[in-house]
Amino acid sequence: MRFFLFFGLICLLVCPLAGRAQSQWVDSTLNAMSLEEKIGQLIMIAAYSNKDSLYEKQLGATIEKYHIGGIIFFQGTPSKQAVMTNDYQQRAHIPLMIGMDAEQGVGWRIKPAMEFPNQTLLGAIRDTNLIYRIGQAIGRQCHTLGIHVNFAPVADINVNPKNPVIGIRSFGEKKDEVGNRSLQYTRGLESQQIMPVAKHFPGHGDTDTDSHFALPLIRHSVARIDTVELYPFRQLIAAGIPGVMVAHLNVPSYDSANIPASLSHHIVTQLLREKMHFDGLCFTDAMNMKGVTKGNSPGEADVKALSAGNDILLFPENVEATVKKVKAAIHKGILTEEDIDEKCRRVLAAKEKYVLPNVGMIDTTMLSARLNTPADQALLQETYAEAITLIQNKDLLLPLTHLDTLRIASLNFGDRKAKAFEDMLEKYAPCSHFSIRAGASKDAIEKLLKDLSDYNCVIVYNSAARNTTSRQFGASQALSNILKQLKGKRVIFCHPATPYGLDIYSYLPLDAILVSYSHDTPAQEFVAQAIFGGINVNGKLPVSINYYFPVGTGLSTPKVRLGYHKPESSGMQSETLLRIDSICQVAIREKATPGCQVLVAKDGYVVYNKAFGFNTYDKKKANTTDNIYDIASITKIAATLPTVMMLYDQQTIALDTPIARYSYAISQSNKKDLTIRELLLHNAGLKSSFSFFHHAIDWEKMQGRLFTTRYTKTNTKKLRDRLYINPNFRYRDSTFSFKGGEDYLMVSPHFYMHRHFQDSIHSLILNTDLLPQKKYTYSDLGFVLLKDIVEEQTVTPFDMYLRDHFLKKLGAYNSGFNAHLNLDMDRVIPSSNDNVFRKSELKGYVHDPLAALMGGVSGNAGLFSTAEDLAKIMSVYLNHGQYGGERMIDSTTIDLFTSIQLSPEQNRRGLGFDKPETLPDRTSPTCDGVPCTSYGHTGFTGAIAWNDPENQLIYIFLSNRTYPNEFNTKLMKENIRTKIQEIIYESIGR
Repeated sequence: MRFFLFFGLICLLVCPLAGRAQSQWVDSTLNAMSLEEKIGQLIMIAAYSNKDSLYEKQLGATIEKYHIGGIIFFQGTPSKQAVMTNDYQQRAHIPLMIGMDAEQGVGWRIKPAMEFPNQTLLGAIRDTNLIYRIGQAIGRQCHTLGIHVNFAPVADINVNPKNPVIGIRSFGEKKDEVGNRSLQYTRGLESQQIMPVAKHFPGHGDTDTDSHFALPLIRHSVARIDTVELYPFRQLIAAGIPGVMVAHLNVPSYDSANIPASLSHHIVTQLLREKMHFDGLCFTDAMNMKGVTKGNSPGEADVKALSAGNDILLFPENVEATVKKVKAAIHKGILTEEDIDEKCRRVLAAKEKYVLPNVGMIDTTMLSARLNTPADQALLQETYAEAITLIQNKDLLLPLTHLDTLRIASLNFGDRKAKAFEDMLEKYAPCSHFSIRAGASKDAIEKLLKDLSDYNCVIVYNSAARNTTSRQFGASQALSNILKQLKGKRVIFCHPATPYGLDIYSYLPLDAILVSYSHDTPAQEFVAQAIFGGINVNGKLPVSINYYFPVGTGLSTPKVRLGYHKPESSGMQSETLLRIDSICQVAIREKATPGCQVLVAKDGYVVYNKAFGFNTYDKKKANTTDNIYDIASITKIAATLPTVMMLYDQQTIALDTPIARYSYAISQSNKKDLTIRELLLHNAGLKSSFSFFHHAIDWEKMQGRLFTTRYTKTNTKKLRDRLYINPNFRYRDSTFSFKGGEDYLMVSPHFYMHRHFQDSIHSLILNTDLLPQKKYTYSDLGFVLLKDIVEEQTVTPFDMYLRDHFLKKLGAYNSGFNAHLNLDMDRVIPSSNDNVFRKSELKGYVHDPLAALMGGVSGNAGLFSTAEDLAKIMSVYLNHGQYGGERMIDSTTIDLFTSIQLSPEQNRRGLGFDKPETLPDRTSPTCDGVPCTSYGHTGFTGAIAWNDPENQLIYIFLSNRTYPNEFNTKLMKENIRTKIQEIIYESIGR
């Protein structure tokens, strides 16, 4: 960089008086400049980073030849723009002012880079601090790319729905809201040393002509314009905004000469400069627009613009002609060199403040990542979520409750896919999806209506909606007719565009109307979450739809279910959580498990949910986040505990009453004096379990031993190191069979159990001897008894009671027993290839032997679930018994069951729940540092579900480490689950 830049930087760094440093640099620079250089400083030309090298060479030549002062970048890529900027800045005699129309972030112009939502969407957000943060984020983007000037915000008040050029670029129709949001946006930009330029003075919001193609006419009086259109600009000027863009508008109330405002001395100098006391830089709108070029020869309008009082000519149509005409105007006295000096001084002063601090070489390393940071992605999501606006909610339909009573269908009307919307709906409840185009035939519409007749709740997504008045905002009479014929159903209408397009539908019998303002993926996802209460809804209309739905309309609804957003929105770090990926990949590579899934929820939001590996080691089918796993002993807290707690709330059972009272069969056994509290604490004196397979073996015909520690003549099948089995054992008659037959029940594929032997299993459990002392011994048998108690007290099969009174209410429709009968087998992960006792692959059939022999339904194991369903179940506990706007379990019951009951030396557990180990010489199910108030459970198949109420955390890890067999213990030896948990806590800063 040449002398001027070097001197300027030295002044900024070492001079004790900043004002004097600026004056010295500006004065010395100005005094050394020729007239041609001064004129060049008043010009910003367009640049595109998506063209060839010849274009770039010619652009560079133009910059050098005419001493151009600035560039405004348009379409292209970040990396190419950075290279071009570096090149041109190095060659510039005076640092170039780099600008961009980055109203919605640099991604509005160049890709790939983050693009934030339009200003109308931002106008729906109640919390204006969010607008400041967006301005700040866009400012960081600009700083990263060496951009000094952002031609934003749009301070126009859009009071005309037919406005073809402003529309969604405006914050809305209320002047104070537009002013406040514009101010927050500019403050955000300036916090990053980016120069904001408010536009389009004196107000482009009430036009029906696009100034790119013609000159719009503003018919309002001075009083009206002063009161309304100028309000945001006055507010911004009072706050010291450094730049204003003057529009190409015909405003006869201020200048009757029938000329654009950008060429009007009355508007630029008398109104903006003198009356409104603006002392910053005046930019013209693009000087190649038809609204200003019409009737002027090349360069002529540019002279008029400078004469009117503008400082910088933006995007002149012909640079050579502009320079010639300006020089000629000076020669003729139309302009004076003093005029040029004054303008140039303002430009240099702006460069001193905004350009010199950010004129070094742009670092292109990981540029795309720095323009798409996790923090900004979280901010983007938060913006879409906060904007969702509910304008109608009859009978408080939203958020949807009582999911067990709803038969839900979604209808996508239009030609755009709405997969993100549909996928998010399915995270909350079963939902059938239908779609139809705007031009569908009568037969197609009749078929659709027939298909929808089976549903009592229809969620309509209007993908035909558009933001442009030229397309009537996508309004469709066909959709209106369909909606009329859905009368009698609960109809929820989702509108992903400007609210103006809702007018035609607002009179129809719709139960709920939601505006999401955008069809972008985050908007689709958050409006779907809003329907089910995954997020709070607080948005308000930034513009009026009609008399019934005026500006400011907006109803609030509470968050009642799990939502989904980025980790940063919950104070966690995505970069830290990425280390979970590495741990899981190592576990799979080391064959600790064929695959796994990790879900983390914080503050009621799922922030991490990833699947790794494959269903099995053959790597034929990759795992997905909707896979269904055998969750083994987590069944105890996901199935048995909810039913027990509900019965406890109903006072059907008591914790310390002998269980003989609740079961006749138990009353006839030696278990009759045990209590439910003892069963839940594993303190009942019950044996750990009972090997019914061993009990069924015909030992009289057995040659040799069943297991040995080394290979022998009979023990020829190796299960793991130092463990061999005799594969030739046989089962006794009327126990198990691999062929089936009369009186045999299927346990798993090609493996059957005699019905009388199943009856004997209950008898064996009831009649097993108790241990000598009632001290902690982890036992599955107690939860088998609890399942029997639930069935006897409810007079309902355990799995059906759980489904109807708990799972369906939660929307946990991917959970249940006997997955091979009740769930989508294509998504079920096989848990084992049991070549020891059952000699079959266990997919959709429970792995736990005891639960298998109980018909797949037991209190100790047998439940299949997805990570998200399990998170819903864990949320009930974390939310003190509430979920989906319904109370499932009393909060005092939750507190009781999740609390430690005895001294840590005796038993660390709660009632049914496991707890962290606090004694240093004992193994804990959790990592170190997990709060003692936390609770959860692990599962034999390699799973854990854990709640931390202090940090509002849910951690779920699911795997099939038992595939192909349970003798693989690497997952436990390598502490995979606790290592992941450590990373989660590191991510929240603990």
